[in-house]
Amino acid sequence: MKKKLRPNPWGILRYCILFAVTLCVWNFFRSYLLFLALILMVCCPAASFLLLLAGRDMLKVRVLLPDRRVGRNTGFSFAVKIHNYSRYAVFTADVSYRCSNLFTGYSERRKQRLWAGPGGEAGTEQLMSSQYAGRVEVRIESFDIYDLLHLFCLRDSSRPDADVIVWPAFSDVEAEEIYECVDGFPRDNETKKRGTDYNPDYEIREYIPGDELKSIHWKLSAKQEQLMVRERLATGREKINVLLPLGGDRQHNDGLIESLYALCRLLIEKEYPIQLYWPGHGEILLERSVWEQGELENAIEEILSDSGLHPQEEAQRQLSAQHPGASYILVQTGEYKGAYIR
Repeated sequence: MKKKLRPNPWGILRYCILFAVTLCVWNFFRSYLLFLALILMVCCPAASFLLLLAGRDMLKVRVLLPDRRVGRNTGFSFAVKIHNYSRYAVFTADVSYRCSNLFTGYSERRKQRLWAGPGGEAGTEQLMSSQYAGRVEVRIESFDIYDLLHLFCLRDSSRPDADVIVWPAFSDVEAEEIYECVDGFPRDNETKKRGTDYNPDYEIREYIPGDELKSIHWKLSAKQEQLMVRERLATGREKINVLLPLGGDRQHNDGLIESLYALCRLLIEKEYPIQLYWPGHGEILLERSVWEQGELENAIEEILSDSGLHPQEEAQRQLSAQHPGASYILVQTGEYKGAYIR
């Protein structure tokens, strides 16, 4: 933890003006009480400075956000608090923090002045709500601690952060068929003609060190009380490519995330392995293999933790360039939740 001590110009200016006024009044009235006040005004800055040095590690700042995910348009408690562990010193602190939604790119800077007495806690608490899905992050940009007279400032560069995932409203599609959700998706009697083998054969075996975590069958492992691995056979079902075409509209991106979740849940229930693609920074097309519900939620959380604003049809261009000729489901919103692109 690094803390830099520096003078507070405005505080020193105000104190000098007060000292000059007191000196002029004493020079006019020649009062012993005013003379005593001048002596105290000379000694107090040194005492205030020493108290600030003695309590430099006694003031801590923290950000409080919900531990779990929250729903979009749902209010949740948000607080920035400071705690004074000193038993004798009083501190004032200026806390500047930035609230950002990493997925939508929205950012807002706020500043609060907080006062904490000996052994006490002070803070600001408010209700926050995000209109769009994404990872909402709160970063402490500056934490300035002042002495009692505001003559000196101690800047703390530790800057703790906190974040929470805001999830879209996901719909239930358990009763739907995949070809009713995806326009042009091949039915079972068409798979051979389109050159795709959807034989769902696979084997279950015990975990061997070196196996990928994504191949672990978590539900069966919990029942067996030991790690079990699902291994696809050579004639097993091929993965279904799913492309998430994030664009420049925040509301449309929210709808795409909802459709993605609904589609992938249905594919997992029908035992289709999924290869999920979405655009990243620059010309990078990110991808994840999804076999189970937990992997799907982790992938969506990863998507929501990065910028979702991209040029229109960038994802399609990237997938065509990196995997030419590959068939995939293009996630959509509206009547169909996707279109099967050959």
